Amino acid sequence: MEASDDERKRKIMATILDKASSHGSRWAEDPFEVLVGTIISQNTNDRNTEKAMQKLKTEVGMTPDSILSASKESIVKCLKPAGLYNVKAPRIIQLAKTIKEEVGDPDRLNNMSREEVKGLLSKVDGVGPKTLDIFLAFTGKEAVIPVDTHIKRVAKRLGLAGDKDGYHQIREKLQRLIPAEDRLKAHFALIAFGRRVCKAKKPECLSCQLSKYCPSREIFYPDG
Repeated sequence: MEASDDERKRKIMATILDKASSHGSRWAEDPFEVLVGTIISQNTNDRNTEKAMQKLKTEVGMTPDSILSASKESIVKCLKPAGLYNVKAPRIIQLAKTIKEEVGDPDRLNNMSREEVKGLLSKVDGVGPKTLDIFLAFTGKEAVIPVDTHIKRVAKRLGLAGDKDGYHQIREKLQRLIPAEDRLKAHFALIAFGRRVCKAKKPECLSCQLSKYCPSREIFYPDG
């Protein structure tokens, strides 16, 4: 008897989770640091994000006060390893100013509800639903799966989400397949799968353990 589509999707996620290595937040659970790290990570890889984070920590500091006390030029210099530094620096400064003026102590972010944090972050340019979800997931406030470019691509190729699904639809469909306690692990596992196997330009379909479940294999390897 052929497995149902729901069973197929659960087998896919079980396989991805089974192959996942140990995971953890790329940054400390400090709420302000998580938000700054999310901005720095936009359109770059983890290695470059870490370089920029460490330079910012060492040379400027990782608090709203230290960010606001520093010159824009010094912040830009720290962010250069991560690229788009002339865009990211003003966003980080705006984030620090918003939190300083409206929250005061950034640790108070941990006691705010999703809607309160969402309202606060909506005042910062370039900060959208993924940033909010990363904050909630990485600080342990809520069991959500932040959806990045890799996860979006993998979910659609594997048929875990529809071709026309947007951010929130993809997130909700993935979360229905994954227990709350495994969602942060799934976030990292899906990203790793997208980087190493289900690559953007040339996916490794012929060696992929999920190819028998994947509706997209014939698109890339019609004769394979």
